[in-house]
Amino acid sequence: MSTKLSISAYPHFANGDVSGSSLATFTLQLNPEQFTVEYDTTEEQLGEGEPGTASGVPLSGRSRAYTKQKLSLNFLVDNTGILPNAPSGMSMFSMGGSISDAMDTLYKATVKPTSDSHKAPYVHVEWGDSIDLKGRVTNLSIEYVRFNSSGGPTRAKVQLAVEEEVDETVISRQFQSPDITRMPTMRDGDTLVALCNEFYDDPSYFIQVANLNDLPNFRRLKVGSVIRFPPLEK
Repeated sequence: MSTKLSISAYPHFANGDVSGSSLATFTLQLNPEQFTVEYDTTEEQLGEGEPGTASGVPLSGRSRAYTKQKLSLNFLVDNTGILPNAPSGMSMFSMGGSISDAMDTLYKATVKPTSDSHKAPYVHVEWGDSIDLKGRVTNLSIEYVRFNSSGGPTRAKVQLAVEEEVDETVISRQFQSPDITRMPTMRDGDTLVALCNEFYDDPSYFIQVANLNDLPNFRRLKVGSVIRFPPLEK
């Protein structure tokens, strides 16, 4: 469990989690006194008769709207010596010096484009039981407020905003339960095996579903037909 809020950058996001080797980590000197979490419930219609998505996230037609989290917080980066620890990416022996190295670490841990995608990295923001968010930085604002005699910045106020990243497969599963009946309309490419795996986490139920729906040929599902997937018996 992290006692200090940290922000770590990763090159990839898959199956609902960041992946790959960490590109950089920035740890706050002082934890924020407060932070804000918003839940985006905006729905955008996929098409006639289709459920919506949250914030335009391309969830499948069988999923529901998902409320993405948006985290915003302010924090201080200070190398004047008033704090007992140096900024992330700097040593205690640099007290009074420019915080440029710390700002470079923050940049790498938040918005520096990756060599793979040439886009901002995915970040994992964590702090004890209070924050555990994986997504992308949507805003990074730095206000330099103190300087040394050489003109180097020694203190900065930072504003950071992060929007949760979602994975279609993972979110879709959150709204599926083996205890409810689903009656999806078949689309081109649908198969009973794949649908049983999606709805029940077990493709072997395709025979029972085929028998229940009196399907003469479960390998070829008629596009536009409605197939009943009943609750699983305990």
